[in-house]
Amino acid sequence: MTSKMKAIVSLLALVCLFQLTTGGLMPTKKTMRNVKHMSAIEGDAMRSYSERQKRMNGLWSSASCDLCVLITQQVQDWIRKSASEEEIVKEAIRMCIFFKIQDARVCSMIVPLHKDEILYVVANLALDPKEACGIILGEKCGTPYFPGTMWNVTFPDTPKPAPKPPTPPQPSSPAVRFLHMTDIHIDFDYREGASPNCGEPLCCRAGDLFNDTLKAGKYGDQHSCDAPMSLVLSLFSHLNTIQDQFDYIIMTGDIPAHDVWNQTRSDQIAHLVALDKLFSDYLPTKPVYYCIGNHESSPVNSFPPPTIPIQNIDWLYGALANMWGKWLPLSAIDTVLRCGGYSISPYPGFRIISINNNYCNKGNWWLLLNETDPCDVLQWLIQELQNAEDKGEKVHMLLHIPPGEGTCLKAWSYNYFNIVNRYENTIVNQFYGHSHHDWFQMYYDNVTFMRPLGFGFIAPSVTPGSNINPIYRIYTMDGNYADSSWAVLDYNSFYLNITDANKSGNPVWQFEYSPKMLYNMTGLYAQDWDNLIKRMEADDQILDIFNLHKNNLHPTGPCTGECRTDLLCSLIEGRSYDPDLCKYHLRH
Repeated sequence: MTSKMKAIVSLLALVCLFQLTTGGLMPTKKTMRNVKHMSAIEGDAMRSYSERQKRMNGLWSSASCDLCVLITQQVQDWIRKSASEEEIVKEAIRMCIFFKIQDARVCSMIVPLHKDEILYVVANLALDPKEACGIILGEKCGTPYFPGTMWNVTFPDTPKPAPKPPTPPQPSSPAVRFLHMTDIHIDFDYREGASPNCGEPLCCRAGDLFNDTLKAGKYGDQHSCDAPMSLVLSLFSHLNTIQDQFDYIIMTGDIPAHDVWNQTRSDQIAHLVALDKLFSDYLPTKPVYYCIGNHESSPVNSFPPPTIPIQNIDWLYGALANMWGKWLPLSAIDTVLRCGGYSISPYPGFRIISINNNYCNKGNWWLLLNETDPCDVLQWLIQELQNAEDKGEKVHMLLHIPPGEGTCLKAWSYNYFNIVNRYENTIVNQFYGHSHHDWFQMYYDNVTFMRPLGFGFIAPSVTPGSNINPIYRIYTMDGNYADSSWAVLDYNSFYLNITDANKSGNPVWQFEYSPKMLYNMTGLYAQDWDNLIKRMEADDQILDIFNLHKNNLHPTGPCTGECRTDLLCSLIEGRSYDPDLCKYHLRH
């Protein structure tokens, strides 16, 4: 068996680990007791795994890395002869089940779903199996990070204008307000009364047990469950009553549920159509500006660039163009059909640019073939920003994945960081989703890494998920008049207490907080958020308040030690795989 074939089986099994797991993957005690019933190779591998875990002594709480290495090594021992595609899939499913990455049903469905993608990628890539864990889990595994090639976008010859600090508007200046929702994850199969502890990545569904001690409530559950239609309908009914409080809507991705092992293209399109109908029925006059999430595709995270000859994403981009087209000009539709993004000017002097940054997603296996600016998204972005700068326009950016998160590939993130630096006078605000939590991420100058020049709002999700409450926001920004800054001035966050809604049967969406009021901020510019980080670093009480809202009002207790460091660093690190950025900043 060639090294490529070994890597195929490793990757197919590890797809389950990367796409589906939410925590550590330590084998159960039952699995360890059954070592004596395993083959010699399996038993030796499991014992070796257990010994390595003991030696780690808690240095890295997740067992994911060791399990990844174990699977890869076991596959190399197992495969000594050529294998057919059927044999590869069968073995990958067996490994997925054996190591309890997921249950038999999920394993038997997720592996075939990703089969064609992985087979093509590995067949066209000189991939050393030793790099598999680095691909899937990143540099913490201590393996070479792949792909590791850095690349650079090209900037126009136009010199960068001198940085211009923002000027707050006069109190009497007009304002524009807009609604932000993200990560709605509608689950058509949610069933009230079903078990939220089903043992699969997504629970509370038809087919799950209905005799569990815990039962899914009518309006959702804070375990591993997505948003039922009852929750979504309560949100839209509520928004219908307050639609005079916002002028347009931004939706930053992830519409389908998390049942990623059992999704077809028609399933995904059905979710898009359902959300579009809700907007049309409840908020028909409000323009909706989207960006695309990683869950919109099938398989999940699969966004092949146009350079892939045997695969395309036209089915999804065509559906999005139809759904988004009512609010976009024809020129924007063209770019949606090509790469899933667009640029539009809703008001004179103001532009919204929606970026499909699934082309930076580490889980997008197609990028292993060529990571260099897939679909020329960043080069197109530079062109749009340069045109905006030339016209004196201000820009809001919509992206699903926060570019500083570890999900985003290093080279793409570094280039985006440099783009934000170059166009700091033009990009006034950025809006992300993906994390399901409420926080922000800073951008500092790329010379001293100390001067704050931009930031991104990372909005909380509508889906309840794990121990969080559904949330949406309404921003107020400098409005439509000559020389407006178009900058966000404040926002109000609203939430639904899932526990109370299920008990009373009456969902009440209520005010959560305004950052200016809660944190006593003078404004919401980059310098103000940097000042808040410094205050949190000096005052644990402020940090704990922030952490409570970051976790969507789920009480977590005091955030000290590693929690405190991780929280502060997550706010500072505006580009991925650069821990020195935080260390350097906090030292000062």
